[in-house]
Amino acid sequence: MFASGTRMLYVGPLVATKRHAHHAAQVVIAPPGLDLEDGADGRIHARAAVIPPRMRHGHGACPHAALLFLDGDDLASRALSRNAEPRCETWGRDTLEVKVPRNPTPEQARALIESILSAVDLHQPPRPRHPAARRMCAYLDGSNPGDLASLSHEAGLSPRQMRHAFARDIGLPMRAYLRWQRLRRAIAAVEEGASLSAAAISAGFADSAHLSRVFREQFGMTPTQGLSSVTWRTLD
Repeated sequence: MFASGTRMLYVGPLVATKRHAHHAAQVVIAPPGLDLEDGADGRIHARAAVIPPRMRHGHGACPHAALLFLDGDDLASRALSRNAEPRCETWGRDTLEVKVPRNPTPEQARALIESILSAVDLHQPPRPRHPAARRMCAYLDGSNPGDLASLSHEAGLSPRQMRHAFARDIGLPMRAYLRWQRLRRAIAAVEEGASLSAAAISAGFADSAHLSRVFREQFGMTPTQGLSSVTWRTLD
């Protein structure tokens, strides 16, 4: 797994996942082909696909593929959320011509990320976010966020206005966004060498079982399947 800020690139075999949804967009390049399903029993088989953020989906196993995760706060992910549809038949991109190397070096990984994003052709810019929503994201990214009243005061809005502006511009309620940020912190801790139990506690989960439940909801697999066998490298 190659990590760079709000982007993560995985190259290798994919395990089958149950239906799930998370705050990241995904671009998958699977030369042998991959079965994809949406949240309403739609199914396609594709060699390349773009799954917008927060869309319920699942996929089958594949012996070799590239999977680019773009966090929901990433500009590219926000652009992909414009006019996004929950039907998987709109996700297929078999015209994308991107080669997936085996065991890529960091230089090849950077080039692969650029090739994928160029092939996707993000011609529509993301919708602008309310300044208060941007300030709220920065505040929630902190290690010790306060209650809603203090968060709203920090953003300069009433609690009701803050909830509405945040959900509209970010795509998630504040509580769900905070859960996603905790999950990201747990993944980062594992990336740095922490055990799943230590990562769970450091990220604010009650215990490793709590982390496992949230991880399965968000990624359709267990943390052991998704993290323990992965070699992490940073591109920053």
